[in-house]
Amino acid sequence: MKAASIASGWTSPLSGWRAHSSRCACALRLKAPGRAYFDRRRLWSTASAIVLAVVFSTLLCPERAFGQKPEYEFYYEYRTVFSDHVQEQNHWSLTNEQVFEKYADKLRSDGVAESEIARRLRLLRTEHATLETDFYSRYYLDSNANFNHAPNRFLMEMVKGRQPGVALDYGMGQGRNSIYLASIGWQVWGFDPAEAGVAIAQKQAKELGLILHTSAVRDSEYDFGKERFDLILFSWTMPFVPVEKVLGALKPGGIVVMECGTDFLPNRNAMLHLFDPLEIEHYEIVRDKADWEGRRVVDIIRLVAKKQ
Repeated sequence: MKAASIASGWTSPLSGWRAHSSRCACALRLKAPGRAYFDRRRLWSTASAIVLAVVFSTLLCPERAFGQKPEYEFYYEYRTVFSDHVQEQNHWSLTNEQVFEKYADKLRSDGVAESEIARRLRLLRTEHATLETDFYSRYYLDSNANFNHAPNRFLMEMVKGRQPGVALDYGMGQGRNSIYLASIGWQVWGFDPAEAGVAIAQKQAKELGLILHTSAVRDSEYDFGKERFDLILFSWTMPFVPVEKVLGALKPGGIVVMECGTDFLPNRNAMLHLFDPLEIEHYEIVRDKADWEGRRVVDIIRLVAKKQ
């Protein structure tokens, strides 16, 4: 869940190709200024045909615009159908390895070659982060994806009446919370490794006349800076880099707002202690409908912590 950065407005995945094509066409015209009109016309007709082909390819197969690889395609069904179904049958008690074993058994019963089974298992065991990035780009492009497309309710409650400032949406997904914060006056920065999610956020922001400062990168690649933000949001995500790096980007008086499932860490109170350097202003574990996890009713952590 490809390091691409978009400052403001949505950048079409085709724009770079168009610029390159224009430079090529200009170079050809300068190189052979005496060419006949029909040659130039044929050149531009060919270029136009290629542009149209790329446009239709992107519309029909949008995943291609965001770098999804065919060799990872199996993971989408594994993640959305197989693993959840198996875990639900076993009351969410299986380890990853146990799920992998059941997946291998299913593939064998489906007649999948052993070499392909071995390839998939290798990727599941060693390329989890890459598979997740690819998965979420596909997921955000799936009209049937089952997650809360509206702003997070806890975030809305926590910023109500608060003076807008500068916010960081950590793991912003398709921008549902970034768009909301920008719409009520916040300057919003955000990042997510899923390129499709970031592009969707920028497209919607542009349609609404809003500005988002976004990057399609992992947290390990993001430049947090020092004392930049009045608000850092973790909505169904958590820091995977040293938390000191993230908290250093928070201004004095700034707050962290977090909502996630209790299963994000092994110990139910571990998330609370993760923010020990801050003053905890709000902490609760409630049983409620999740924004993610198939919109199931789960135990949810809600936390607000302030930097002194």
